[in-house]
Amino acid sequence: MYPSQHTQTPGNRGPGQDLQGGFASILAAMVALLLGSPFNAFTLPYVIVLAEQSHGPEVVDLIGIVWTLLAYPLLFFAARASIAASLSAAGVYLAYRFI
Repeated sequence: MYPSQHTQTPGNRGPGQDLQGGFASILAAMVALLLGSPFNAFTLPYVIVLAEQSHGPEVVDLIGIVWTLLAYPLLFFAARASIAASLSAAGVYLAYRFI
């Protein structure tokens, strides 16, 4: 007999996991686009105050620019991790519910 093509190996993900990862990425990108600017506007003053305590004015400006650029990827990856975890928990709950 031929071996089953649907066996799970560590490098092989099933179609449900691929859909879950894609959905989490798309939803996280929307969250990052919508909440990136308010997140940056809320946290940038704190970052600048902390940077002014130990750096000069030129470096503080550079840190502000870098924080503005990093706000979107930080928010994207945090949202993706939380969405993926919630989708996994929901999948486990549904599997338990239907057993």
